[in-house]
Amino acid sequence: MVLAVLVNLLVARHYKRWDWTQGGLYTLSDATVSTLRALEEPIRVYVLLSEADPLTLSVRHLLDAYRAETTRLEVAVTDPDRRPAEFLAVQQRYGVVAGKTEDGRIVTDAAIIVARGDRPHFLTANDLVEVEDEDDLRARPRLEQALTGAIRSVLRSERPKVCFASGHGEKSIEVGGAGGLAALKDRLNKNNYEVVELGGGRGGHDHGDDEPDAAQEAAAPEADLGRCRVLVLAEPTQPVPPGDVARYRAFIEKGGSALLAIGPVPDESDQRYVDLGLAGLLAVAGVELRSDFVFELDPKLRSTQGFGETFSPVVRPHPITEGLVKAADQGLGPVLTVASSLAPAASGPVAPAPLLVTSDKAFGMVDFFGWARDPSEPKPRDGDHPGPLTVAYAAELPKPAGSSAAHGPRVVVVSSPSALYAANWQSPELRGTAVFVESALSWLAASPPMLDIPDKPAVTAGLRLSEDALAGVFRYVVVYMPLAAALLGLAVHLSRRGSERRPGDKDGPGSPAGRGAPGGAEREGAP
Repeated sequence: MVLAVLVNLLVARHYKRWDWTQGGLYTLSDATVSTLRALEEPIRVYVLLSEADPLTLSVRHLLDAYRAETTRLEVAVTDPDRRPAEFLAVQQRYGVVAGKTEDGRIVTDAAIIVARGDRPHFLTANDLVEVEDEDDLRARPRLEQALTGAIRSVLRSERPKVCFASGHGEKSIEVGGAGGLAALKDRLNKNNYEVVELGGGRGGHDHGDDEPDAAQEAAAPEADLGRCRVLVLAEPTQPVPPGDVARYRAFIEKGGSALLAIGPVPDESDQRYVDLGLAGLLAVAGVELRSDFVFELDPKLRSTQGFGETFSPVVRPHPITEGLVKAADQGLGPVLTVASSLAPAASGPVAPAPLLVTSDKAFGMVDFFGWARDPSEPKPRDGDHPGPLTVAYAAELPKPAGSSAAHGPRVVVVSSPSALYAANWQSPELRGTAVFVESALSWLAASPPMLDIPDKPAVTAGLRLSEDALAGVFRYVVVYMPLAAALLGLAVHLSRRGSERRPGDKDGPGSPAGRGAPGGAEREGAP
């Protein structure tokens, strides 16, 4: 009894859970743990799933793991079928739409409600599970991503606005595919950012008196830009008009932050690089873009394909790169494709901090177009820029006069637009680049780090049987399996009968000595 009491006291004081599921379905990520431990007010979670729903058990186990990390999470499981009164109260409070199926079960448009006071966030079944392959009925659980994202959503009182510049050959944020920006936009939206696309390309034109509305049209993007938290200039391929450069520079100098993803852009004749006209904007961050093409020659950092234009840069310490440490432990790091080198400006307002650098074996080829006419294994020549080369800088400017912000304007410059491509969020091998971009945007917006939870492995969520397969199952269950058991029993029976009737067995039941102990004893005692 004393040992039992001591064990119970030990368990009560040192709570520990073990996750034995394949893929660690209930093992919480660092992002979730930090979010839960930082809760300062109660968060209520309503689970509106019936007992028969296949997600119910997984959701309950995961919420148990959540409550083990915080005492400010209140969970209420409301079965619409068994507790209709409680469900009706939740439905009226949060406006949940419900209906009945043919078998009488109640279904809702929300599987889980995460609420802080009267501010709810609804999660549907599609948010909790991602169907990967409908033909094979494979699904990828996304319970932790959905729940932690919903908690962060109700905690945030504002949605920082991230504005993407356009009008200079940039890719639209609606463009999908591996080289588009739609995946980045979707990632920002899921982390409670507001993403908009700004107009551009008009600031450099002078309008005459015969165009009275031109000034208003040119001022409209500037007004929109003033409401932005972060400006993103993603891969302009055409010269940016001086008027737009002036607007972007004024936005930064007044306290805004910017992410500039620019790289080498060849002209139509493939003879030289296009002058994008961004020198004045880069000078705000104390950075200048060189007209070269980076080749990484270190076999440990360069890709096995190509000539070294795809490589993994070395990460330098900075608040932005802290999130890359975890990815590096998992063998993942940022990967860039096609980059130019960056250098500190001769007279910048601040000294920029390097974020990503190449090895000392890399070099920036100045005469790239001459080499491209007859490409071979690249080698540095006189006039090329020797490594190590910097391909990403971060700078924080002094706070503007009269500003009440906690920090000054921030700028991140990356000399490879590939950092923003959707492939970084679609391919597990490029996850390190996605972490870098998300960390940079969080630092620029002065917001908590974006939710970075690795995907759980896909599992088979069901079984699809044809008519022939069902007939085969019927034959096995109804005929073959009972027949096999009967044949096995018959074989055991015949084996026992055969052993009982074996000739010459003196101790067997058929022998005189085995016909009964009493009778045998009488015969032995008879004269």
